[in-house]
Amino acid sequence: MYIGVIYSATDSVLHGREIEELADSEIWDTAVAVKSVLEEKGHQVDLVPFEASQVEGLVKYEWIFNLAETVRGFPLAEYEVAVKLEELGIPFTGCGSETLLACVHKSSAKTQIQKYGILTPRFQKVNPGEKIETRLEFPLIVKPDHEDGSIGIKNDSVVQSMAELTRKISEIHHDYEQAALIEEFIDGRDITASLIGNGDNLTVLPLSEIIFSEDYVGPKILTFEEKWVAESQAYQKSVSQCPCSLEESSRAEINTIAKKLFNIFGCRDYAIVDFRLKGDIPYVIEVNPNPCINPINSGFITAGAVYGFNYDEIIIEILNHSMLNRNKVREG
Repeated sequence: MYIGVIYSATDSVLHGREIEELADSEIWDTAVAVKSVLEEKGHQVDLVPFEASQVEGLVKYEWIFNLAETVRGFPLAEYEVAVKLEELGIPFTGCGSETLLACVHKSSAKTQIQKYGILTPRFQKVNPGEKIETRLEFPLIVKPDHEDGSIGIKNDSVVQSMAELTRKISEIHHDYEQAALIEEFIDGRDITASLIGNGDNLTVLPLSEIIFSEDYVGPKILTFEEKWVAESQAYQKSVSQCPCSLEESSRAEINTIAKKLFNIFGCRDYAIVDFRLKGDIPYVIEVNPNPCINPINSGFITAGAVYGFNYDEIIIEILNHSMLNRNKVREG
């Protein structure tokens, strides 16, 4: 096939968020890796930096491998990219616009999760300009309401008092110009479920856990530094363990919840669901559609490797599931 691998690219730098440029290079590296895999399988492939003004030019491709993400300075949200592809009827991998929109606003997604009787930490959204008050129980964790990749999550994101909460919310409002999500902090194990496929062919890959060293300083949370800054303490003193050690009953419960949420949110092809364990009780933190599939530092790719996939196989699996799902929709 003739495939376009689209990715988001920008040369602008948002003041105060320069460190987030580290996440941008991952997008380019992933795009190059995906292109290489598809070409090795005989496809004709172009790397295409996504530009809304030129989206109609994408109709020449038989399929789009969608790697467009919201990065610093990029003018469109992920769901807006998907909207433009859908409007032109261009088939693409990964989740559709409705799913991406539903998941990008964390507070709205958590409300949806609660409607289905699934546990998620008690939470509250605080918009810019609103009075800061809460009945939630400390400690709390504070994060931007619609960012991903751990953007905006730092060591001081876990707060113990109203003074700390007020300061952190004000920082989110100022730096990210959006609502702050505050939720009761679950001081427990950090478990990730990676899913690939659709419908009856949906598979939960081996579960993973972030393990922190005993001398780690600060709250044990997945900060931006832990994920992206190799020279940081957070990065050097934490590792992803896959498969993680869990009782079979807990593993089965997490797998069941992850599959249920994949379908509730209408995810397609691949996604991740993040959990925190309170004792042996799983609480859903968030649903992440179209997660990172970088060949070097992706938890999703690691889980796939433990399952038995090499990198090439995962990329082809995503493409094949995308094609099969679209054909089923057409037949339906």
